[in-house]
Amino acid sequence: MPTAAQKRAETIRARRAQQARMQASIDAVKAAVATGKCPDCGRAIKRNNALAGWYQCTQFGAEGFRADASQPACNWQGFTE
Repeated sequence: MPTAAQKRAETIRARRAQQARMQASIDAVKAAVATGKCPDCGRAIKRNNALAGWYQCTQFGAEGFRADASQPACNWQGFTE
């Protein structure tokens, strides 16, 4: 049975691992925003002002909301904050 100190150490390790995964995700989105191109389909990226730092491919969403409804949808989106 783990001691309280061992549980605390595991919690700290898990938190640091989660923070590293989140930072890697944020860095990947920042790189995509810097290029202005979606990493999945190559189309343009737009900022969604509903939430701070939210970016989406212009082909994200239903036909009426995409930049070009004749092109396939893309589900890429991410946060820089």
